[in-house]
Amino acid sequence: MKLLLYAFLLLAAATAQAATLRGTVTDGKTGEPLIGATLQLMKNGTATRYGGVVGLDGQYHINDVPAGSYVLRAHYISYQTMEKAVVVGAGLMTTDFALPEASRDLAEVVVSGSDREGDRSVRKAEQKADNVLNIIGAKAIQLLPDITVGNVLQRISGVSVVRNATGDGQFAVIRGMDKRYNYTLVNGIKIPSPDNKNRYVPMDIFPADLLERLEVVKALTPSMEGDAIGGAMNMIMKSAPNHLTVSATASGGYSQLFSSQPFSGFSTAGTQFKSPSERHGNQYAAQPSDFSVKPLQYRTVSFPVNGLFSLSVGNRLLNRRLGFMLGGSYQHTYRGSNSLFFRLNGQPGPDPVANTPIFEMVEKRTYSNEQGRLGLNLKLDYVFNERHKLNLYGLFMQLDDKQHRNIYGNQLTQYGDVSITDRSVFRRQNVANVTLQGDHKLTDRLTMNWSAVQSLAISQTPDWVDQSLTYRTAPDAEGKPVASAIYIDPVTHYWTHNQDRDLTGYLNLTYALSPSLELATGGLYRAKNRSNFFNDYTLATVLPGGDRQVFAGIDKAIFSFRPESYAYADSTNGNNYTAQERIAAGYVQAKVTLPNQLQLLGGLRAEQTQQAYDSQIPVTATGKSGTISYLDLLPSLHLKYPLSSRANLRLSYFRGISRPGYFELVPAMFPGDYFSEQGNYALKHTVADNIDLRYELFAKNNDQLLIGGFAKNIKNPIEYGFNQFTNNTYVYVPLNFGTAVNYGAELVFAKYINQWGVSGNYTYTHSRITTSKRVYGRDASGNIVNSIENQTRPLQGQSDHIANLSLIYKSVAHGFDAQLSWVYTGRRINIVSPYKDLDYWQRGTSQVDLSAEKRFGGHFSVFGKFQNLLNNPVIVEVMKPNNLGNLPEQTRPDRILVQKDAFGQTYILGLRYRH
Repeated sequence: MKLLLYAFLLLAAATAQAATLRGTVTDGKTGEPLIGATLQLMKNGTATRYGGVVGLDGQYHINDVPAGSYVLRAHYISYQTMEKAVVVGAGLMTTDFALPEASRDLAEVVVSGSDREGDRSVRKAEQKADNVLNIIGAKAIQLLPDITVGNVLQRISGVSVVRNATGDGQFAVIRGMDKRYNYTLVNGIKIPSPDNKNRYVPMDIFPADLLERLEVVKALTPSMEGDAIGGAMNMIMKSAPNHLTVSATASGGYSQLFSSQPFSGFSTAGTQFKSPSERHGNQYAAQPSDFSVKPLQYRTVSFPVNGLFSLSVGNRLLNRRLGFMLGGSYQHTYRGSNSLFFRLNGQPGPDPVANTPIFEMVEKRTYSNEQGRLGLNLKLDYVFNERHKLNLYGLFMQLDDKQHRNIYGNQLTQYGDVSITDRSVFRRQNVANVTLQGDHKLTDRLTMNWSAVQSLAISQTPDWVDQSLTYRTAPDAEGKPVASAIYIDPVTHYWTHNQDRDLTGYLNLTYALSPSLELATGGLYRAKNRSNFFNDYTLATVLPGGDRQVFAGIDKAIFSFRPESYAYADSTNGNNYTAQERIAAGYVQAKVTLPNQLQLLGGLRAEQTQQAYDSQIPVTATGKSGTISYLDLLPSLHLKYPLSSRANLRLSYFRGISRPGYFELVPAMFPGDYFSEQGNYALKHTVADNIDLRYELFAKNNDQLLIGGFAKNIKNPIEYGFNQFTNNTYVYVPLNFGTAVNYGAELVFAKYINQWGVSGNYTYTHSRITTSKRVYGRDASGNIVNSIENQTRPLQGQSDHIANLSLIYKSVAHGFDAQLSWVYTGRRINIVSPYKDLDYWQRGTSQVDLSAEKRFGGHFSVFGKFQNLLNNPVIVEVMKPNNLGNLPEQTRPDRILVQKDAFGQTYILGLRYRH
């Protein structure tokens, strides 16, 4: 008992003499906390077991240090190590460090790669920017559960995404402005789109692990291209580091969707990338033997495994004057979805009494997508001296997507036919860019920057095949419908490909009249050439005697051309066209800082646009060819007032435009997913005036608070609506709709306490546009009559509410990071109806994701990314009383479900090496 008492007294005495050391480690110049800096207690020149790491709150803690004299050493990469003598007694002691930067030689004119990618650098870039923008860095992207840039975008304030058939984000809607109102940059250079009809770039092409940072610019300066009303997305690719850097990842994963159903794919071996008419000439009569049945011979994979790999290597050579970064990424994934879709019956109007849609079929759609995503990135820079530097950048992106879509369609009548439609689509999209840039300090006050750019975007869809089977049903003895025969309907083959080639030159001159006044001027010239090819063939399956052909397998089907003219390419199809665009732009810009530190940046940009196209539609048709020319003067003014060293108040104004897509001007018909689409040669470009106001607080420890508002007045907005093609058919066309307004507010916040952090953003957006709609009813005699009335509604794609919230845990001491993320996208119009109050609305939806990483051994880490944990579906509805309560998923009496998409969860586990 005495021994226990003595032991207790000794322990108490030792505890009484132990101390806790705490403090901060900051940048000696800026005062910014150096999160991740290491502290080590030394005694007699030897490291003890006592140490600590600066946490997310900017402080370190070293607990239970015995009394005595020590040397406390602080260390952080790219900074000088500092030591301080400390005498430890009992209680709490505070010791702070302000580390100076490590000395740099002449060639080290760029910041190290790790600095550019971290949260500290990102927050500083947002604070120092001349205009309103939001940035997410590579360190944050690495922890996110997203593997493509399209999915990363949804994490940024004010941005929602339009998803593809696999549930991945494909296009960005910025501040309620649809994808057409935004453009995409790589390293500040605009790139063309491989999309076969539009200008906007599919963002699911780009692997996220090649990025150094992702910027969303929301207010344009005069030096920026003016064709953005929502914003511009700028992907900054990884740059040359100051020392040898190697980063590699290998991971595998699985989609939960295929645990309950097999993946159904097809082979593309022997695929003909050119149609029969391209191979043999327009006068060639195609033969049934020219068309392969392999795309319709499906194979199932019961447990498809995803594989993802990346490698980046960078260094500086030749006395650190030559820097390079070579990066590559390959992702082979199996994705898909299950969809329920209610198909309209194609009548000229809704039910004239209830004013609700009339449906003829409910379709169960199953998507299986096998995707191969390849990204290559090369950056070279050579520093001649302090005045001259050259950069060479090359990028190549490719997305191969093999999609099998199966539709099981059931008539909404008791004994109607049941149809099964298979679609096999192989699409290859490429984006390539080569940019040579020079930065020159011509005098102490005059600098010049120039760029010579060649970009190419290509999309190829060889042998897109549609096949339909019809199950003829009849009542059995008990009156139940049974299939009496299975017939094969005509099979259609499509070939389509397009390319955009840009040749662009940029020149910018900046002259510093004084430290507080800077003048700039410059411009660009771009020559764009676009071509589009479309060819389709329909093979009949009716037998020589005129009988329908009973289906016994696609390899046993007998095909023919009926009539024989179908064997020839259509020489009047307007989907074959060429287009040219020439853009000449110039700007003048001034940046002045007043004695009270108010910064004003403003100027004027002029953009001259010349467009021309020539299509293959008949010479007698209106709109076969056309030319368009217009000049836009785009003023802008940006005010930034520093309330303190960490707070800004911003006010911005700019005028932006949005040009129509090339296909949108060609009056040719094209089969879309839901409706036939057609161009509009009378379409005008959109012009908008934009105002921004934002308060910014960049506190220590990467804490952040941004509060702002925006407003847009939009002239000639472009949205898709319906035009009457025949008495009973409507086509989906781009139209100008007068004037629209769009305004809202944004909140961005981040707060860190020790190892925990919470970050998020919220955006409220409200838009209003008034358009004419068709209204049907009955007169006193019961006859159907129609009239035109106005309807005021939000802009297509605009959500009232968008929100992100993340709970973050980062333990530098244990090398463990984790993040639980929630994304909410509010309800928005998915499709604009030609009829009043019958627009298709996408219901508000949430997504919850989890990601984590554990570092060990100095260079290695394991990570996991888990997406869509709650498997929330995407639902599209018509906001009208529901008279389809007896059908699947029709559970709400106040609205009609017209589409429901479920994508399932995805899981990825991987290994990362970094040196």
